[in-house]
Parts: sequence; structure tokens; C-alpha cells
Amino acid sequence: MRKLTDIEIQTIKDRLDRCLIAYAEIYDELLDHYITALERTTEEEFDRKKEALDDEFSWSIIKQMEKDLQKNAWKELMSASKSSYKIWTLGWEKVGVLILMAVILVPAFHFVGEEYFYLVALMFFVILMGSSVYFNRKKYGFTWSLAPGKHQPKHVMAAMFFGSQGLIFGIIHLSAQLLPKLLLNTPYEHLTPFIFLSLGIMILAYSWLVFTTINLKTFKLIKS
Repeated sequence: MRKLTDIEIQTIKDRLDRCLIAYAEIYDELLDHYITALERTTEEEFDRKKEALDDEFSWSIIKQMEKDLQKNAWKELMSASKSSYKIWTLGWEKVGVLILMAVILVPAFHFVGEEYFYLVALMFFVILMGSSVYFNRKKYGFTWSLAPGKHQPKHVMAAMFFGSQGLIFGIIHLSAQLLPKLLLNTPYEHLTPFIFLSLGIMILAYSWLVFTTINLKTFKLIKS
């Protein structure tokens, strides 16, 4: 078994880069698979073997791998979401943060009113998500550029998490818009402040809890 040259390794990376692979797990696993397989060949056989690997992992195969990875990651995220509400398993530090959040948010709710409190909660949600993406952009593979040359594979669990936040945000925000209108001029109108309080805390607590419990694990896709 020989060691590949820098030029050969770069040739492999160039091919993988052209595929615009969505997830870092797939990119890293394919890169390792290519290198391991090609290290068993001579320099003369390199091009032929690489072309065979390119055919084996064609664009359609890679896209199917991405779909399979998304399914596995989504199951992992749902598991993390369920376990995130087991407050007693979080440890004193995280429980302390939740208590501090409640101590701050409840008086703020009474001070600014229910609608403004919800707007403040939305603002903190946007700041939390934006800060998480910005300060972890290299770790998670996020980039602000849409240019193909700037494409960077993302960690699938991070992508699934932030994608789920968009879904959760949409559902909660729709509820915050519709429920108060449905309760208007009804015997249950007095519940409106509690709805805003609950939805505001929910959107913050869910984001923080799940974000601190997701596991950026590596999923094995290529059978040895």
C-alpha cells in the first residue's frame, strides 16, 4: 500500500467538490473511501481506478446518500427533541439557565405586555439562531455566499436542527397570530396573555434545549 501524492489527493477533492455534496459526513466518508481504495493501486492504475469510483459514486448515488442521511438525522433530531424536555437529565448548569430565563421572562411579560413580550421573544429567537449560525459557521459548514465556488458541505445534524427551527417558528408564529383573533369577544379572551407567554417561552426554550442536546454524530453510509 502506497501513500497518495498531494496532487492525487487534490484530484479526488476536485471531483468531490464538483458534486456539490450537501453534507460534510458524506464528503468526508467518500474522501476516506477514495483514498483507501486508491492507496491499493499503482500510480499507473490511479486514473482507471478513480474513474471506476466516480462511476460507482455517481451524482445520483450521492443524492440518494444525502436522502438516506437526512432520514437518519431527522430520526436522531426527533429523539433529541423528546429527550430535551427531560429537565432532570440536563445537569445543574443548564437547569440554572432555564430558571434564570423564567425569572427574567415572567417579570418582563408583566412589564411590557403580552404582545410586546412575544415580539421580544421573537427578537431573541432570531438573535439566538443568527448568532449560532454565525459563530459556528466553520464548525457546521455554513456559508453566506451562494456562489458555487464557495459551496461548503454542512454537518447534517446542524442543517436538520436549523431547518426544524424554521418549521417550529412558522407553527408557533401562526398560532400567535390566529389564536388571539379566534378568542376575541369570547369567554376565553382572558387566555390571550397566557397564550403569548406560553408561545414566547416555548420558542426560546425549545431552541435552546434541543440545540444543547443534539449530537453531531457521524452516520456510516458506505458498507465496508
